[in-house]
Amino acid sequence: MTTKRIAGVVASATALLLIATACSSAAPAAESSDTTLRLALSSDMTTLDPSTVYQFEGNQVLTAVYEGLLEYASDSSPDIEPLLAESYTVSDDGLTYTFSLRTDVTFADGSIMTSADVQQSFERLGVEEVGSQMSYMLMGVASYETPDDATLVITLAQPDASFLSLLASPFGPKVIDPAVLDEYSADNALEYLSANTAGTGPYEVTQFTEGQEYVLTRNDDYWGDEPYFETVSFKIIPDAATQVLQLQGGDLDLITGQPIATVQSFVGNDEFQIPTLPTLLKAQLHLQTTGNLADVEVREALRSAIDRPALVEQIWGDYATESTQLYPVDNVPEGTATDEWEYDTAPLEELAAGKTFSLGYVTGSAQNKQVVEALQAQWAAAGADVTLVPLQSGDLYGFSGDLSAAPDMIYETAFPDSSHPDTWARLFWYSDTSMGSGALNYIGGGSPEADAAIDAGISTVDPDESLASYGEAGDLIEEQASFITLADLEDTFIARAGLSGFAHWLPAASTVDLRELTGE
Repeated sequence: MTTKRIAGVVASATALLLIATACSSAAPAAESSDTTLRLALSSDMTTLDPSTVYQFEGNQVLTAVYEGLLEYASDSSPDIEPLLAESYTVSDDGLTYTFSLRTDVTFADGSIMTSADVQQSFERLGVEEVGSQMSYMLMGVASYETPDDATLVITLAQPDASFLSLLASPFGPKVIDPAVLDEYSADNALEYLSANTAGTGPYEVTQFTEGQEYVLTRNDDYWGDEPYFETVSFKIIPDAATQVLQLQGGDLDLITGQPIATVQSFVGNDEFQIPTLPTLLKAQLHLQTTGNLADVEVREALRSAIDRPALVEQIWGDYATESTQLYPVDNVPEGTATDEWEYDTAPLEELAAGKTFSLGYVTGSAQNKQVVEALQAQWAAAGADVTLVPLQSGDLYGFSGDLSAAPDMIYETAFPDSSHPDTWARLFWYSDTSMGSGALNYIGGGSPEADAAIDAGISTVDPDESLASYGEAGDLIEEQASFITLADLEDTFIARAGLSGFAHWLPAASTVDLRELTGE
C-alpha cells in the first residue's frame, strides 16, 4: 500500500466549487469509536446470499462473513493461499484436486466444518433455482469425494488451468452452515440467506436494514486471528458528495469510489489519508467489427488518434498508469499481448470524412462522462464526429443479439473475477457465446481463432504453454482492434487519520480486508 499525491487533474469549475464549499464548511473529523468501524456503500445489496451476490460492494460485506477453501493473499499480490483448506495437491494430469481441511473451523451453532459441508455448499452453487452467476466456476467438476471429514477430493472433467484461481476468487464458492441449508431446504435457503448469514468468517451480520444500514459483529469463535474492530457499520449512501460530508463530519471512517477531484481536495489535510492499492481494474473500449467499423483500418485509425498519455494524466493523474497490455496488470508476462501504438491522427483524418461514430457509456459515474468527453474531443481534433450515447448498465447485455441497436464503441472500466488470464479473455473476448462464454463481450469482438487460443490456454497443464496461448489470444485481439485498452487503475480510498493495515485481494476492487484493518 502506498499513499500518493495527485497531480494534473482537470475538473469542471462547478465540481471544484462544490468540493471547496464542502471542505470549508464541514466540521473537523471526529474521533471514531475505538471498536467500531464506519463504512459506506453506494448501492444496496438485494441479498446476503454468498451464492448470488456478484457485486464488489456486496463483496466487501460478505468476504468478512463467508470463506472458501482458498484466497488471494491480501497483500495485493497474485499469490494464492490456503484458507479453510490447510493444504492441497493437484494430480499430474490436472484433473484431481485433494484438499486437506482445517479441523478447527466452526459454524454459529458450534458444529465443526467437515468435507461434506463444503461439498453441500459447492453443489448448491450449481442448483438452477439458486441462479448463481458464479456457477460457471464449478461447471467443470465431474465429482466430489469425502474420504474423511477433513479431506475433500474434487475431480474435473477436463483440465482447467484457472480452477485454483476461481476457488481463491473473492467471488468464489463459499462454505455455508449445513444446518441452515438443511432446515430451509424447501427453497434452497434463498429466503433465509437473503437477510441472514451463516458463514465461518471473522464477522457475522447482526443487523440488516435494507436500503439503510448493515451491522457486522465480530465472531468471537472465529478460528483465525481476532480482527481489531468489534463492530463494522455499513451505511447505504448513494450520493458521493454526501459520503464526503459524513467522512469530514466524523460519521464515516473510510470511503472509496470518489472522483479524482474529490481525492485531490484531501491532499495535505493531516486529518485524512489517501491509501491506494493495486487492482485489476482496466479502462477500455469495446469496438464493433461491423457497420461503421467493419474496416479494420478505421478501428486502427481511431486507436492511433488516442493520445493515451494525455488522457490518463487528464482523467486519473497519479492514480492510474497507461495500459500496455490487453490483459489486466500481471495477468500475463510483460511484453505479452501488448496494446501499444504511436499517436498519429493522420489515418483518422483521412478515413473519418463524412462519417459519424457513436460511443456508449454507462451513466451514473462522473468519471465515465469525463473519459468519453475527452475521447470525443481528441477524435474531433482529428476530424472525426463522435456522438455520445448514455446507457444504463443493463443495456450492455442486450446488444450482442442486435448489433444494429448498439453504439459503434462502448467505454467501460472492468475487472475480472481472478488474476488468471482466462477470467478476462473468456469473459470479454470469447466470440462464441452459445455456451456461456463471452458474457461481457457486448458488441461482437473476438474471433474463432482467438477462442481456440483461449481454450488451449485453459486446457493445458503446462503453465508456460498456457500463458503462451493466452498471449496468442491477446495478439489476435490486438490485430483485430476490437478492444482498445486505456489505463490500469488503482484502488483509491480516503480515510481518517489513525486507520492502518490497509490490505485487499487483488481481484477485489473497492474492498479492504477487515481482518487486517486497525485503528492503531
